[in-house]
Amino acid sequence: MGKLFIVQPGNRFVFGCKDCRTPVVLRRDFIGQCKTLLDGQGLLFRSSCNVRESSVTEKVLSSEEEDGDIVRFLSCLKCKSQMGWRYEFCRKSEHRYREGHYLLFHNKLCPVN
Repeated sequence: MGKLFIVQPGNRFVFGCKDCRTPVVLRRDFIGQCKTLLDGQGLLFRSSCNVRESSVTEKVLSSEEEDGDIVRFLSCLKCKSQMGWRYEFCRKSEHRYREGHYLLFHNKLCPVN
Protein backbone atom coordinates (compact mmCIF):
# COMPACT_ATOMS: atom_id res chain seq x y z
CA MET A 1 0.00 0.00 0.00
CA GLY A 2 2.80 2.52 0.53
CA LYS A 3 4.58 4.15 3.40
CA LEU A 4 2.51 5.74 6.17
CA PHE A 5 3.62 9.28 7.06
CA ILE A 6 2.69 10.47 10.56
CA VAL A 7 2.81 14.23 11.21
CA GLN A 8 4.74 15.11 14.38
CA PRO A 9 3.50 18.50 15.63
CA GLY A 10 6.26 20.54 17.29
CA ASN A 11 4.41 21.35 20.49
CA ARG A 12 4.46 20.07 24.08
CA PHE A 13 0.69 20.06 24.53
CA VAL A 14 -0.43 17.31 22.19
CA PHE A 15 -3.31 14.85 22.51
CA GLY A 16 -3.12 11.54 20.69
CA CYS A 17 -5.02 8.36 19.98
CA LYS A 18 -5.48 6.39 23.18
CA ASP A 19 -4.93 3.08 21.38
CA CYS A 20 -1.65 3.81 19.54
CA ARG A 21 -0.55 7.25 20.91
CA THR A 22 -0.35 8.81 17.43
CA PRO A 23 -0.54 12.65 17.73
CA VAL A 24 -3.99 13.88 16.67
CA VAL A 25 -4.65 17.43 18.00
CA LEU A 26 -2.92 20.34 19.70
CA ARG A 27 -4.26 21.77 22.94
CA ARG A 28 -4.16 25.30 21.50
CA ASP A 29 -6.80 24.25 18.91
CA PHE A 30 -9.33 23.34 21.65
CA ILE A 31 -12.64 25.22 21.31
CA GLY A 32 -14.93 23.60 23.88
CA GLN A 33 -16.88 20.56 25.03
CA CYS A 34 -19.92 19.10 23.29
CA LYS A 35 -22.29 16.34 24.29
CA THR A 36 -22.92 13.60 21.78
CA LEU A 37 -25.96 11.35 21.63
CA LEU A 38 -24.44 7.89 21.99
CA ASP A 39 -20.75 8.49 22.35
CA GLY A 40 -20.67 10.54 25.56
CA GLN A 41 -18.39 13.55 26.00
CA GLY A 42 -16.88 15.15 22.91
CA LEU A 43 -14.18 17.81 22.55
CA LEU A 44 -14.34 20.35 19.72
CA PHE A 45 -11.10 21.37 17.98
CA ARG A 46 -10.24 23.80 15.15
CA SER A 47 -7.94 21.38 13.35
CA SER A 48 -6.60 17.85 13.50
CA CYS A 49 -3.82 15.76 11.97
CA ASN A 50 -3.14 12.06 11.41
CA VAL A 51 -6.81 11.22 10.94
CA ARG A 52 -8.61 9.72 7.96
CA GLU A 53 -11.96 11.23 6.93
CA SER A 54 -14.81 9.14 5.57
CA SER A 55 -17.19 10.24 2.85
CA VAL A 56 -19.97 12.69 3.76
CA THR A 57 -22.69 11.16 5.95
CA GLU A 58 -25.85 12.42 7.65
CA LYS A 59 -25.83 11.79 11.42
CA VAL A 60 -28.75 12.43 13.79
CA LEU A 61 -27.09 13.83 16.93
CA SER A 62 -30.16 14.30 19.11
CA SER A 63 -33.34 12.33 19.73
CA GLU A 64 -35.49 15.46 19.10
CA GLU A 65 -34.10 16.07 15.62
CA GLU A 66 -35.62 14.57 12.48
CA ASP A 67 -32.81 15.62 10.18
CA GLY A 68 -29.19 15.14 11.11
CA ASP A 69 -26.05 17.17 10.61
CA ILE A 70 -23.77 16.43 7.68
CA VAL A 71 -20.48 15.00 9.01
CA ARG A 72 -17.38 13.04 7.99
CA PHE A 73 -16.35 10.30 10.40
CA LEU A 74 -12.72 10.36 11.58
CA SER A 75 -10.47 7.40 12.26
CA CYS A 76 -6.87 7.23 13.43
CA LEU A 77 -4.44 7.08 10.52
CA LYS A 78 -2.29 4.43 12.21
CA CYS A 79 -4.61 2.04 14.07
CA LYS A 80 -7.90 2.97 12.30
CA SER A 81 -9.93 3.28 15.53
CA GLN A 82 -12.94 5.62 15.36
CA MET A 83 -12.01 9.03 16.83
CA GLY A 84 -15.08 11.22 16.18
CA TRP A 85 -16.29 13.32 13.25
CA ARG A 86 -15.85 16.59 11.38
CA TYR A 87 -18.86 18.83 10.91
CA GLU A 88 -19.54 19.72 7.28
CA PHE A 89 -22.97 21.33 7.76
CA CYS A 90 -25.18 21.93 10.82
CA ARG A 91 -28.92 22.31 10.30
CA LYS A 92 -29.55 24.29 13.50
CA SER A 93 -28.38 27.90 13.31
CA GLU A 94 -27.10 27.85 16.92
CA HIS A 95 -24.69 25.03 15.99
CA ARG A 96 -23.28 26.65 12.85
CA TYR A 97 -20.07 27.58 14.72
CA ARG A 98 -19.18 23.86 14.63
CA GLU A 99 -18.99 23.70 10.83
CA GLY A 100 -15.54 22.75 9.63
CA HIS A 101 -14.41 21.78 13.13
CA TYR A 102 -13.49 18.39 14.59
CA LEU A 103 -15.37 16.67 17.39
CA LEU A 104 -13.19 13.99 19.01
CA PHE A 105 -14.37 11.56 21.67
CA HIS A 106 -12.91 12.37 25.07
CA ASN A 107 -12.43 8.70 25.91
CA LYS A 108 -10.33 8.17 22.73
CA LEU A 109 -7.70 10.84 23.54
CA CYS A 110 -4.67 10.80 25.84
CA PRO A 111 -1.81 13.26 26.45
CA VAL A 112 1.25 12.54 24.30
CA ASN A 113 4.70 14.02 24.96
